[in-house]
Amino acid sequence: MKQLLIKQILEALAVGDSFSKATEFASREQIKASFSSIDSLLLPSKSLAHKDMRYGQVTDDTEQNLFLLEDYCKSGTITPEVAAKSLIRWYKESPEPEKYIGPSSRKAILALIDGIDIRLTGTSGTSCGGIMRVPSAFLCSTDLNSLQSNIISTLLPTHNTNAAMEAAMGYGYALFAMTKEQDMDTIIQAAQIGCKIGRRINNEEMDLACAPSCQARIPVLLHYLPQFDSDDKLLDFLFYVFGTTISSCDVFIAAFALFLWCRQDVYKAIRMSAMLGGDTDTIGCLAAVLCCCYGKGHNIPEEIVQSVVSANHLTLDDLSIQITQYRNQDNTIRKETL
Repeated sequence: MKQLLIKQILEALAVGDSFSKATEFASREQIKASFSSIDSLLLPSKSLAHKDMRYGQVTDDTEQNLFLLEDYCKSGTITPEVAAKSLIRWYKESPEPEKYIGPSSRKAILALIDGIDIRLTGTSGTSCGGIMRVPSAFLCSTDLNSLQSNIISTLLPTHNTNAAMEAAMGYGYALFAMTKEQDMDTIIQAAQIGCKIGRRINNEEMDLACAPSCQARIPVLLHYLPQFDSDDKLLDFLFYVFGTTISSCDVFIAAFALFLWCRQDVYKAIRMSAMLGGDTDTIGCLAAVLCCCYGKGHNIPEEIVQSVVSANHLTLDDLSIQITQYRNQDNTIRKETL
């Protein structure tokens, strides 16, 4: 993966997050009553949510990924301990984490700070705070073995459950298939394989019994998707039938559906996410990353990219170089061990 694509994936992540947060947890009815479409970054005063945040500001979706990437590159390795320290660093150094931190992450990070065993802190984390960090694990992975290990390490401190792991693995495997120039059918199959693997990482029967399956939803989505003749009909289906709550499964299927609908049109996926309702910022950034990886770049207007980069003082050129160096180092180590 070239440095430019890595940088563009990071841009898509940040813009998807910042753009779509304006309607977070609003309903479809509220959004449609307020906007016929959302085609640019909204001023906080015009937003339905996060009116107390700056224009173009990102949330924990972007911040946590960037903190993790910085620390993964600095340490030269990815372990649950490195991930935990990075998330604690984010919580302590981020100016306003309590404005947008998710419930599972907050509970687990505070437990980590209190010294609770890392194997226990994430055992109730089923929300989308796990899948939202997969871009950091994916960008540091050079084969399927490292991808699986990196996703587990990234989630374990806060989202060590089958529900979270299934969504994260399905999403990560789909992204990885795109790096191998696979066709759409193979990408879908990869997502299903990843879901199956993730759901069986932990073997607690109660955990398995208490959450819907991402893998089971994929064929349902594929059945209905060709029947929709407008963006609105897809958005209505996702919001009213599958749901767009903070659950890992809801966020996974919504982001994956927008990718299948928009393909390489990153900016359309972001704009549709903002009109969706529910956990729009997480769905928006994850859908944007899928579309960007599939299309080998993004079509987000440059002025919007620069607004988000400037508002958050992001140094994505430097970070993309560090990630490229990490990936090259990882490849070298793996070749030497063969």
